[in-house]
Amino acid sequence: MMNKNISLNIRFIIVSFFAVMVSVFQSCSKKETYDVTGDTETRIFINSEGRSSLANLKNSFTYTIQHTVESSTSNADIQAKFAVQSTKPVSSTVTVNAEVDNSLVAAYNTANNVSFATLPSGAVTLNKTSVTIEQGSSISSDQILVSVDQSKFAELTAPAYLLPIKLSSISNNAAKISTNYQTAYIVINTKEVIVKPSVPASGMLGALVTNYSTWGITANGTPTTGTTLAQMFDGNVSTRWGFATHPLTITADMMETKTIGGFRLFAYRALTNGISFSNVVVSVSDDGVNYKELGTATNATMTNAAGYQYIGLYKTVQARYFRLAVTWSSTSQRGISELGVYVQ
Repeated sequence: MMNKNISLNIRFIIVSFFAVMVSVFQSCSKKETYDVTGDTETRIFINSEGRSSLANLKNSFTYTIQHTVESSTSNADIQAKFAVQSTKPVSSTVTVNAEVDNSLVAAYNTANNVSFATLPSGAVTLNKTSVTIEQGSSISSDQILVSVDQSKFAELTAPAYLLPIKLSSISNNAAKISTNYQTAYIVINTKEVIVKPSVPASGMLGALVTNYSTWGITANGTPTTGTTLAQMFDGNVSTRWGFATHPLTITADMMETKTIGGFRLFAYRALTNGISFSNVVVSVSDDGVNYKELGTATNATMTNAAGYQYIGLYKTVQARYFRLAVTWSSTSQRGISELGVYVQ
């Protein structure tokens, strides 16, 4: 006779097996299906992760345009370039055509509660909108290419743009266009950059504030050395407001709206140890809640004179509050010996 404990163990294993199988079946039944994977038809589709593709926007190519007083530039050539694929080798040669479909912008905005703008037609260049998948192949021998004219960058002033490029037609019945992976997108974010590189002391807008005693200064870290006003505004580069936090964000309430023309910083031991600020992100605010980023100054773009690093602006800005997110070049001795603000 089978041992009672062995019998119970076998029953437990059988029950567990069926429970796991039911769970797997239910999980599989809940998976989202796409015509490019679960269809008997030969489907033509786009499947490109793109350049910085957005998680909720398949086949997207994301860029940023920076506007300054002098120029409007992008971090790369703004374009969508991709091959067209088929789920199976096509039975005969297929020509696939694409087009810009701006009607998809409003639909995407409504579905996702966002507000992308539509690119003006004059800014878009349809470099190549027709490609070929040869008989027996499952990928086009050439690529769709749509780009944005660099000479039009200055005209693109909305916060963000969306350009949908949709597969619109094919030359014969050898395949059908996918409805799930039919569209690629160019996403363009724009921002005004007011921080100006390589401004010397003589080029700063305004004059240094001489009395900081009424200002409120806070930081997102606990000081390990010194006190705010006594050390950062005492004119002594040997003292410091020191922190272990890295990077560090300093927020200043100037108690009234001022016309800001730039900043001057001195890192602790800048002269004796060559320590400097490697990165400073500058933001301003009228209410202390909503901040506008003016740009980023790096060690390479800040003029360094006798240990002082200067952050200049293309133009003055009015604000009551400013915020500096600073990073040091050193992993130790993180201190701010002097902070100066230029105002008009």
